[in-house]
Amino acid sequence: MERLTNSLRVRLTSVVLVIHAALVPLLYLGVSAIVEDGYAELFVNPLRSNSRLIADELEAADAQEFPRYAGALLDSVVLSGQVVFAEITDGAQTLHSSLSSVSPGRARGDDFEFADHGDQVYYISHRVKRGTRWVVLRLGFDEGPTLERIAAAKRRVLAAVLAFTAASIAVAIWLSAVIARPMVRLQEAAKRVAGGDVHTELQMHSSIREVRELNHHLERMRQELVGTNDRLESEIRGREASEQKRLDLERRLLHRERIASIGTLAGGVAHEFNNILTPILLYSQIALDDTAPDGALARDLTRIVAAAHRARSLVNRILTFSREMHSQEPAVFSLRPTVEEALALMRAIVPANIEVDFDASEDGTAVQGDPSLVHQVVINLCTNAYQAMRRTGGRLSVKLRGIDNPGDGQINPGSYALLEVGDTGHGMEQAVILHIFEPFFTTRDVGEGTGLGLSVVHGIVTSMGGSITVESAVGQGTTFRVYLPAAAAQVCERSGALG
Repeated sequence: MERLTNSLRVRLTSVVLVIHAALVPLLYLGVSAIVEDGYAELFVNPLRSNSRLIADELEAADAQEFPRYAGALLDSVVLSGQVVFAEITDGAQTLHSSLSSVSPGRARGDDFEFADHGDQVYYISHRVKRGTRWVVLRLGFDEGPTLERIAAAKRRVLAAVLAFTAASIAVAIWLSAVIARPMVRLQEAAKRVAGGDVHTELQMHSSIREVRELNHHLERMRQELVGTNDRLESEIRGREASEQKRLDLERRLLHRERIASIGTLAGGVAHEFNNILTPILLYSQIALDDTAPDGALARDLTRIVAAAHRARSLVNRILTFSREMHSQEPAVFSLRPTVEEALALMRAIVPANIEVDFDASEDGTAVQGDPSLVHQVVINLCTNAYQAMRRTGGRLSVKLRGIDNPGDGQINPGSYALLEVGDTGHGMEQAVILHIFEPFFTTRDVGEGTGLGLSVVHGIVTSMGGSITVESAVGQGTTFRVYLPAAAAQVCERSGALG
């Protein structure tokens, strides 16, 4: 900044010097001409009056005494000290003063210009009437003293001009410093504003009114820019949020439609498969009843019946995903005992390197539905969680609490019982999360799972009017959140519908 200040000061001072270099000589010449003309007028005007008086005296002199009187008059005029040449010309005759310091041969004609001809003599001629003839009185006046006074005056003028120039340069340097500092600060602040730091205030103090006004206007422009920039940023953020919300809604809608389509397809397949299993079970059981219990055929039929029952269990799970569940009449119950019972079973099968934590609030966890289905939800979620940590170990945490109007944009406002199951396992990629609720989708090895656990969980939660979300990142674990409508909220909704 100091370098910029010095540079601006040098430029301003250079401009002043250039202006002075152009104007000071003209100023000096102009003032000198005025001084010279003034002294010339002071010199010439009295001389003309005096020479006219002398001519009048010659004209009034007696004709007989004229030669003697004229000589004496010329001598007296020269003796006055200012006249250096005096003569009277009468045709071919010329009468000179014997006291003249300028020889008649050097005398020139009238110049009527001060300091002309370079002889320092100012000549004036007057025609004097003598009877019937005219004579010429010619006087020469010494310009030397006046020229000396003019030279002295010019020297004083030069000294004054030089003093004025020096004072002007000093004032220019001072003014350049006064102007340069706030201007450079304004420049630096303007650069920061232009670079994006729009919150830098332009507060420059200066004794120059124009600089203060410039600072005021620039500060108003900056404030308007800040306001405009904030409004634009707010609008951009609002549009981005709206666009993101729209994309999330589209993604959720497409996901639900895909799950619904898969559920419809799975339900249809399960029904058809169930129709095929029914005669297999029926005839196998009849054949088993008609066969000797200890025979090889009985053992084979027993295996057929067992396989058919496993197939029917699989069909029931598919039907659960497709929401075609045959359960008892929904009842209001507290989630905590059901969750604690499921966790008691899980602790018996969870490896020792996995820690199981349970945290539940006292109120707000009553829901309406089938406790056995919620038991199945907890078992499936905890099974997925501990299987993600069985090699490395970790922590399986289960939380249960009531919540109003969840901040998650995927959940509608209302009162919910929140069941949260989290693990510290290997986590999942986003591409995997998009398909985890689809039937038969699994990332496990062949023989380690059917891929129906989470799809069944999704079907149960959806059938109870709730929602399920998942949050996961590779290497950071996974958290499932199950939102089930609170029982009080469901009762209110039904009462409103009846009213």
